[in-house]
Amino acid sequence: MGVTVRCLSLAAACFSLFAGCSSTPIGDDPNAAGTASGGTTSTTTPPPCSAALRQLLSLVDEVSTAAVNTLSEAGGERTLYVDASVGGIKGQDTQPWIYIALATGQAVAVTDLEAFESTAWDLALKRSVLRTNSGDSGPGNGGAIRIALGWDKVDLSTLGDKTLPIEEWFDAGCTIRKDSKDATNNLVTTFSDWSAYDQVSHVLTPANAVYIAAGADGALYKVAILDYYSTPTGTHGAASLSGHYKLRVAPLP
Repeated sequence: MGVTVRCLSLAAACFSLFAGCSSTPIGDDPNAAGTASGGTTSTTTPPPCSAALRQLLSLVDEVSTAAVNTLSEAGGERTLYVDASVGGIKGQDTQPWIYIALATGQAVAVTDLEAFESTAWDLALKRSVLRTNSGDSGPGNGGAIRIALGWDKVDLSTLGDKTLPIEEWFDAGCTIRKDSKDATNNLVTTFSDWSAYDQVSHVLTPANAVYIAAGADGALYKVAILDYYSTPTGTHGAASLSGHYKLRVAPLP
């Protein structure tokens, strides 16, 4: 990967099986790590395509009141509960995104419109879509890449000199890029391949993978999605609890 690869996602139906980014996730290819030069790509100004973004991401000028709780904390590592359900599939066009800071595990009180001028948040969630504060998604130095390795095997050496993909959805004329859509016409983000969809049970199962993610300030973290149907106490719940995440987050050692 010689250039930064940028990915995106559209909050379509919660049961969509999102395609992966066009970059090769580390660990899926044993020769992938350390093949590209550079660090986390950054942007310094809000994205210019504000009208197109508002429509694409169903942005709402409100602050989410959804719950974000720390279930456990030890040695800098946290397990978080995040309610990104927005009241169900029908709420995804009328309810705001939930924004979290990876350093604290807390919700960030910004509206969807304020988020595009804020570096206080690192990860935004709504239904089955997660996006970083980077590129067209925000003014930060964020990004993420999927690592097909176990949690304890992921550290700074795993990333090597590889550049983190960021979110970029438009060309210079604010038109959605053709290569930003998958075969089913869904848009993808740097987190798009986090799950597998069971067409029989209509359940999303988290992939056995870890993401190296950069916060808006460029700080690196490990993020694993443990559950999409979590209860507020962290136990696995019924399929009706879709959009309720259980996340594992820690600074990248």
